[in-house]
Amino acid sequence: MIRLLPRRKPQPPADPWDPSRTLLEWTPGAPWTIGDSFMGAGILGVTGSGKTSGSLAALSLGMLRAGYGGRYLTVKPEDRQTYTDQVRAAGRLDDLMIFSPDHLLRYNFIQDEIDHAESTTGLIEILTALVMTVSELMERSGPSSGGDNERYFRMEGARLGRNSVTVLVYSGEPVTIPNLHAIIVSAPRSMEQIQSGEWRNTYCGACLQKADEADKTPSQAADFDQTLSYFLREWPAFSSRTRSVVQSTVTSPTDMLSRGAARDMLSSPKPNVSPSMMYDGKIIIADFPVLVYREVGQLIQVVLKYMWQRAHSRRDVTKNPRPTFIMADEAHLLLVEQDHIFQSTARSSRTACVYATQTVSGLLDALGANAEPKVHSLLANLQTSICHQQTDIRTIEYMQQLIGRSRQLVMSGNQDRDANWLAPLFGVDTGQSSGFSETWEHELQAADLNSLARGGPPQCVTEAIVYQGGKAFPNGRNWTRAVIPQEPRRA
Repeated sequence: MIRLLPRRKPQPPADPWDPSRTLLEWTPGAPWTIGDSFMGAGILGVTGSGKTSGSLAALSLGMLRAGYGGRYLTVKPEDRQTYTDQVRAAGRLDDLMIFSPDHLLRYNFIQDEIDHAESTTGLIEILTALVMTVSELMERSGPSSGGDNERYFRMEGARLGRNSVTVLVYSGEPVTIPNLHAIIVSAPRSMEQIQSGEWRNTYCGACLQKADEADKTPSQAADFDQTLSYFLREWPAFSSRTRSVVQSTVTSPTDMLSRGAARDMLSSPKPNVSPSMMYDGKIIIADFPVLVYREVGQLIQVVLKYMWQRAHSRRDVTKNPRPTFIMADEAHLLLVEQDHIFQSTARSSRTACVYATQTVSGLLDALGANAEPKVHSLLANLQTSICHQQTDIRTIEYMQQLIGRSRQLVMSGNQDRDANWLAPLFGVDTGQSSGFSETWEHELQAADLNSLARGGPPQCVTEAIVYQGGKAFPNGRNWTRAVIPQEPRRA
């Protein structure tokens, strides 16, 4: 049965963040360590399988007790209370912070990026990437144009966003989402506007003129020349349909980020929360459950996750090596393409990403068109795979292929109704035949995953198949069957 670290305070090790330090044991002699956590964990399990109250809670409690800072994302209304209970069980309530409309925490993601940007070029690219990441999330709820058309419009949307941010930065105007939105919607739409000079009387025109007159390095001047050409030649020359689709790719997220809770929580003039708080051990719950706040809840949490990933990627772990985590249940509702990119480097930033979802099929469906490589790239970089009771064929096939095949002996024989077909094995000639043959079969069969205990009273334990890349468990295999208590032990 899985064993968690005790609540009592042990003698501190020489290095409290030693990657070999055990956070929990799946079975005796099968530890999950700090180093393992940095390589990520993916949890799969159908509704009622015990993934949330079992392995997800165990990993959460193990990291909390070890002193990690962290961020929880929320989907279900009860998530906030669930995570608060885990923080309380770990004795970490003093570190808990709630990010929600009814609490005082506020954030300004653009100002945070401005404060840490190493150059104007870096700022422009990061803000463009963020807008396109949010755009990716919003496109899932609408019809897909598919294939080359979709790629074209996204590429052109990124160009529009990049040039619009460039105008704001070089003009000296405040870099805000409302100003970015205003640049785009006031950009000249026809060559007639350019020739008549009408474009100069718009917000975009005024910013272009200010940027043109501003002092710039030779490199910045070259960049701005491209931006000027874009708005005065290329953008007006688009067909009205193409321009409309490209513009909506960018303005849909900027419009949403400029309104209501998204504006108040993410663009506060007086921010009081930042990713660096996690490096001091703070634990933040983003209390915008998707099932309550819908698209706004997704948008806010994806922006937070993206900015936290950015902060983790650039932090100097030699100055503050405290591990951190990002954790999400029903993660398919909050995953974007950026997640598999970040996961490929999460180990160097000492960040543990833990994503729980129901099935591989659900991930493919949630990520939309061309999702297969994105899903498998993410899963491949989550080196701990935990599978609870499962009935989804794609998930069963994934686990079978992940764990692989082994050489197995198969007994065969034939007999008539009255004969003992095993007799030839013992030297008795009956005229019948029998024997053994070798075959390579999946180590896991569908029944192994279908029959895992789902938990609940009276035992309150759930079972899971645990795989860890590059490790051998005490059973000599790369996987083991773990029995997981659904309530944390209190030592």
